[in-house]
Amino acid sequence: MAEYGWEGPGTRAYLSCEIVRGIRSSQKGRGAARAEAARLIESWEELARAAAAPADRAPKRRLTAHVPHASDGTPRHVVPDFLDGLDEWTLGVLVTWAVQAECGSGVLTLEVPDLVAERLLGPASGLPCSPADGTVDSPEHDGRTGSEPGRLRPGVFDDTPVFDRCPVMLDHIRALRTLAPTADPLYLVFSASGGAEVLPLNTLERRLTNGWLGVLIAGASDLPASLIGPEEPEHNHEPEVRATQLPGRGQDVHDPHFGESLGLAEGRNRTLRQTYGTEDRQLNLRLLALARGAHDLRSLDAGRPGGLPIEVWHGLLTEDRLNLAPFRKPGSNRRGSGSALPLGPLAAVQLYTTNANPLIEGKGHSPLCRHAHDSAAVVRGDDLLTVADLMARTDFDWCSKCGGYALRRLTDSQLSYYRAAHRLHDIKEQLDNQTGVPDADPSAVIARLDELAAWQPVDEAEWRTSDFWQWQETVREVTRMAARSPAVTRPS
Repeated sequence: MAEYGWEGPGTRAYLSCEIVRGIRSSQKGRGAARAEAARLIESWEELARAAAAPADRAPKRRLTAHVPHASDGTPRHVVPDFLDGLDEWTLGVLVTWAVQAECGSGVLTLEVPDLVAERLLGPASGLPCSPADGTVDSPEHDGRTGSEPGRLRPGVFDDTPVFDRCPVMLDHIRALRTLAPTADPLYLVFSASGGAEVLPLNTLERRLTNGWLGVLIAGASDLPASLIGPEEPEHNHEPEVRATQLPGRGQDVHDPHFGESLGLAEGRNRTLRQTYGTEDRQLNLRLLALARGAHDLRSLDAGRPGGLPIEVWHGLLTEDRLNLAPFRKPGSNRRGSGSALPLGPLAAVQLYTTNANPLIEGKGHSPLCRHAHDSAAVVRGDDLLTVADLMARTDFDWCSKCGGYALRRLTDSQLSYYRAAHRLHDIKEQLDNQTGVPDADPSAVIARLDELAAWQPVDEAEWRTSDFWQWQETVREVTRMAARSPAVTRPS
């Protein structure tokens, strides 16, 4: 088998079936024959490992391989693959021992054990190879000299320290697509012109075509598992508790789970619930973590194929609506009065829609809506708004099914403020209407207001001075209302 190439996992079962051919399952000796076959194959595996161990420790030989170009008879409508015509054994050699690649010329540099080198140099090899001149490159002859910019050298895709990273080139991306067809669709990159960015591989390739210069920091699969967390969604709450998570639908804004469906944790759970394969879960969680670092989700549009899975988009976005009543001016809403609270950390929360311009024909749809474009994803042609924009305008023409936009999930700080604003608004509204406060105990109401007065975002940069003073003034006003309200001082 080793002479004719690498065999797949089914080979072992195939040999076992040959050994028991003609022996019915009810006859004696069938089980013993299968067990003996398994022991025989295990002994072969042990002998193969023992023979390969010295080769792993021995110095490797450097070969130059020339990948054959597509023949002139290839139809024009067929796009030739870089590795067409190579058998599985040769492909395995390239994946395992390739150290440099020049995709434009089809030249690969391999560092292989003697046994593998003998076969590659033999007449039966399907890959033309020749001994390479010189020995293994020393540090002073690496890709940073600029003499061979197309070489795929250490420091491009590996775990070389960031200080030693080499600029990524267009040939490197082409080699990555060829040697690793399932390469990460997202990468954290750094350039002097744009700083740190999260970019799809397709976008990175287009930028390199236009002369972009930068390095790869990490792909999605490089993220540490300790930051990703478990691969199972958190347990669902009871139905009555789950109802309080829905923005604007749950009646008790003082419930600790209120608004939970808007947050990052629920986004992660949504991605996990919609992903079935274990390997896909691992990848999708890493893609979700990396994509959250993108300032504008439209930059993640890699086209089709190559875009993010729909499960990841549901982790980034939600079609649930924000209840903005606490932030509206008093009397501005027919269904209830607002409290004119500052938007604070919520002002910059992003909304994505297919059309935010009322002068352009067509309603605005959520990118996740089935009435939107072909792919359930944010694309470069979508419009980006903020919650502040949403509050300032009334001329939107939204789809009645999806609500017109998808909301970028709230960070922990934003969700915390959303809850605090609704709780303050709820107390103020009940005092205004003289309906009392549940369990109208003056000390409990004042304690709630003291907690709201002490609220601070995790990142103080999200809390502008004017917003802080407006929030504090509203809390003081509601506290004075509570102190003199019969609904609090006397049970209803």
